[in-house]
Amino acid sequence: MSLPRAPLRTYLLILTAAAIVPVLGFAAYLTIGLSRTQREAVERGLIDTAAALANGVDRELKSSIAALEALAASRYLDHGDYRGFARDAQRVLESQAGNGWLSINLASPEGTPLANLLSPTAEALPLSDVATVKQAAAAAKPVISDLLPSAVLDQAAFAVRLPVLRAGEVEYVLSAVLSARSMAGALGSQQDVPDRIAVLFDRRSVIVFRTVNPERLIGTRVTPRLAQQSAERESGVIDDINREGTPVRTVFQRSRMSGWSVAVGVPHHVLYAPQRRSIWNIATVGAAFLGLSVVVALVVARRIRTSVGDLVATAETLTAPDDARTATDMPITELARLRDALVAAGRLIRERGASLERQVAELQVARQAADEGNRAKDEFLALLSHELRTPLNAVYGWARMLRAGEVGADATQRALDAIVRNADAQLLLIDELLDVSRAISGKMRLDVRPVDLEAVVENALDAVRPAAESKRIRLESVLDPRAGPITGDPARLQQVVWNLLMNAVKFTDRGGHVQVLLQRVNSHVEIVVSDTGRGIDPDLLPFVFDRFRQADSSSTRAHGGLGLGLALVKHLVELHGGMVVAQSGGEGKGATFIVKLPLRIAAISEGPAPRVHPTAPVLEPASEGVRLDGLRVLVVDDDPDAVELATAVLARAGAVVRACGSASEALGTVKRWRPDVLVSDIEMPGEDGYALIRKVRALDAELGGKTPAVALTAYGRTQDRMLSLTAGYTMHVPKPVDPGELTTIIASVAGRSPE
Repeated sequence: MSLPRAPLRTYLLILTAAAIVPVLGFAAYLTIGLSRTQREAVERGLIDTAAALANGVDRELKSSIAALEALAASRYLDHGDYRGFARDAQRVLESQAGNGWLSINLASPEGTPLANLLSPTAEALPLSDVATVKQAAAAAKPVISDLLPSAVLDQAAFAVRLPVLRAGEVEYVLSAVLSARSMAGALGSQQDVPDRIAVLFDRRSVIVFRTVNPERLIGTRVTPRLAQQSAERESGVIDDINREGTPVRTVFQRSRMSGWSVAVGVPHHVLYAPQRRSIWNIATVGAAFLGLSVVVALVVARRIRTSVGDLVATAETLTAPDDARTATDMPITELARLRDALVAAGRLIRERGASLERQVAELQVARQAADEGNRAKDEFLALLSHELRTPLNAVYGWARMLRAGEVGADATQRALDAIVRNADAQLLLIDELLDVSRAISGKMRLDVRPVDLEAVVENALDAVRPAAESKRIRLESVLDPRAGPITGDPARLQQVVWNLLMNAVKFTDRGGHVQVLLQRVNSHVEIVVSDTGRGIDPDLLPFVFDRFRQADSSSTRAHGGLGLGLALVKHLVELHGGMVVAQSGGEGKGATFIVKLPLRIAAISEGPAPRVHPTAPVLEPASEGVRLDGLRVLVVDDDPDAVELATAVLARAGAVVRACGSASEALGTVKRWRPDVLVSDIEMPGEDGYALIRKVRALDAELGGKTPAVALTAYGRTQDRMLSLTAGYTMHVPKPVDPGELTTIIASVAGRSPE
């Protein structure tokens, strides 16, 4: 947005106003906030006052109840001697006259009057509030009446009813009639702020006492708004207009003992007066400051205008290429600096031009690097497609030949071995991709425990030995049993050693040599894997641990793989607090990988430890699952092949299997057939497996709502497993799954232990 052309003086005035007005506005805002805080503090004080007054009323009533309890112990009541009781009651009445007691009366639990000190002979007089007498007898506890009618008494009063117990039963109801003005002391105890009005009113919203105009307002009702709000809740803050017609801020609090309420109100003009005074003061002072600022701005503007005129004249002389300068004196420091900046501007522009050319060249280099990165990703995707399709081709081809009956009996086992071997290879590729994904996203976790590195290395050697023997590669190991102790994840450390060994075997020619060395060096442990293979090109050596980086990624390469193994090794070693380095003398000179892991702090025994010859661990045979004889299993999947495979596996284990191709069909089958276990895929057309399990869990238990359920799906991420369990599945099993593992899982969720 362009500003209109105007004299410098105008802009100085605008600048002055822009500086002063926000300050004044902030001061006004701050004042209003402080006033609001002050008002809230007053309101909190009102709330505390109302609570204190309610407690004061309760104390007064408790004092009266205590006096009645002492009188209730009169021995005359044990024998029904009402005249003798009247003498005791008269003495109590005289002692409590200063507390506003007007009379004492005695009645039966049904409300029949028995004695009343208002009568000169203490004879029974009709009661003015029989309901509270019956209420006290029924509840067997003290009851405070509302304001009594003035038919018998010549002033406003209320009654305190006390049940008199004999042998655990209510025999009488003893009452003290108190003047409403006896509450004046309780309400007047908190009058520390002027203009504060306190009101005590009963359950019918009738005023018992009021600190202002009590003679006129005792016995009348409170305002309709206060009556409504106090009837709906025990306490609150409202804006109202009091009986004098003044707007007030009112706080009310109900007494738990009597059911009466205390209200305290402060007029609005008392609450808001400080805020209005503060705003008026700010307006007055602000106007004075604004006027003074305008005068100062006009004086300063004249001097600035003169200096700017001289600066313009100086700027007009700076067009020469030799950076000519004038000797004009500038009284304003900033303008003098601006003059110097104008002189240096041309020189700086020329320098920046040269710098810009260098930056353009650097951007071109960065763009080339980005293009190379994109090409590397494209090559990786092509490589990934090849590596996944290669084992899939063997699985697909042999499976088609087996189905067509083109494989003879002698070659059937060889075909099945090829299918399992290539499926395992494809599963290994997928696991490697998932591990790298977890490493990139920071979600890889370690199961940290004390680690026997000898066993870790030996297990890795056992796993690699068949591949080495097939190429007649000699494996050698030199393992120091004193190397350690360390803490870490033994499975992940074995994965590190296995990757390095497989890498060495893959790139070592037939008849070569691979050596593993485990040793302790100072404060760390080293695992060294060296080979006599093809070595690493010096240009590739700095990038050997980068993801997707391979020496040869062309279609004619001699070795397979995704180029992720060494990147995964580096990440796992760093998670253990260690480091890994690669060394090679060049192509054809072999390679050496050194893994350095920190030692765990532990006590080290004195003297050399005995050397123990390492032995390979005994591998247990894989479980073939458990029997599911008679167990009813419902399989839900829209893929016919997946349904056929699951049905065959479960039927072979003895289960009774039914299959459904959709969620709606499965829901009906659950209701009719009542399976023992539900096995469902997640991704299905129409309704998916999540919708199915939610509908099943919504059924009653007798209709199958508690059926154990297993999610058998190709979704294998952590969030997928959480979604399945949250939706209601008992267990989440990713595909592919071993048949024995599947039957064991189904037996487990069905509560059938393996035999």
